[in-house]
Amino acid sequence: MRLRSTGLGNTELNADLVNVEIKEDLLILHFETHKPVEWHLKAAIQAQDRLDMIKLIFKMNIKLIPYLFRWRSKNPPREPGSI
Repeated sequence: MRLRSTGLGNTELNADLVNVEIKEDLLILHFETHKPVEWHLKAAIQAQDRLDMIKLIFKMNIKLIPYLFRWRSKNPPREPGSI
C-alpha cells in the first residue's frame, strides 16, 4: 500500500496493513511502514463514519469492480508523483 501525507511533502510511505481490530466503537487499522522509514501507524474509523463509508463504496462501485478483478496489472507501478 502506498500512503502520502501533506505534512510529509512529496514523501511517499510504503506500508502493509498488518491488523484490524474492533475496540469499543472504533474499527482500528494497523499499518507497518517499511520505506523510507519504519513506523507503526493506526487509523481509527468511528461509528458515525460507517454510513459515509458504505455510501462512498456504493457510489464508487462502478469504478472499483473492474479494479478488483484486475489482480495483475500489465502496467508498471506508477511513480509517487502520480498519486
